[in-house]
Amino acid sequence: MAFSEVTRKQAFLTHLAASTCVFVIISYLIIFHWFPEFYFYLDGGIRAITTIFFVDVILGPGLTLLVFTPGKKSLKFDMAVILLLQLSALSWGINSVYTERSGATVFYFGKFSCKAHSDTGNMDMNLIVKGPSGQQRLSFLQRPDTIDEFMNFTKEAYNHQSSEIYYYPEKIVPLDEIVVRRLQNYQLNLSELAEESEKAAKMVEDYLGRNANDVKYINLVPLACRYGSAIAIYDIRELKITDWIKVKTKLRGKAQDEPLPLKSVIQN
Repeated sequence: MAFSEVTRKQAFLTHLAASTCVFVIISYLIIFHWFPEFYFYLDGGIRAITTIFFVDVILGPGLTLLVFTPGKKSLKFDMAVILLLQLSALSWGINSVYTERSGATVFYFGKFSCKAHSDTGNMDMNLIVKGPSGQQRLSFLQRPDTIDEFMNFTKEAYNHQSSEIYYYPEKIVPLDEIVVRRLQNYQLNLSELAEESEKAAKMVEDYLGRNANDVKYINLVPLACRYGSAIAIYDIRELKITDWIKVKTKLRGKAQDEPLPLKSVIQN
């Protein structure tokens, strides 16, 4: 069918259908691989979907609806320019989303922190991906076993203008049954949370009330990602984050006693 026989509506709907198919494929990758589970809501997945939707579904078909005029002499050239512009924008969008995809979530000193994939270069990601949390890629930065070691540990990172989770990537290991007892040692103080925000404390209280049978199996852990914060519900049976409460807090979980030496954790 020649361009001259195609109406503006047909051209727009055809372009829209093709763009939607591409959008569905990329959305699948974003939701299930690049920003799975809580990463989608807190670490940039929504922004990624929005970016791809704009450059793929809005930009191309929108320009077609605006420019397409049956019988126009320059119509083929105009459509070629539109497709080139859309493909360029889509390539930029996919590259941007893929580069900034979620990498791993590190537990350290009473808190979960999300890291972008671009910041995981010195981490053993193959080992972490094979951990029990699967797509969540939960990991653990081993805190030193004495106060002096901990102070030196923190001071060295500070002197290099870095946080510990960025300065010691080689010490980050999968959050599995070997080290999970250290995470269990940290507890979020609900009284301090109430002082910080009565609304947040009430939301946590309501959640625990609805899940009273599982309370002994979960840890409340502050979770900070690039585009949102929450209180993660970490299940010690499944060794993963099974839910989260959408509240922000500056608190960290507090250690209930001195951290166990890693060799003792392994022996037990």
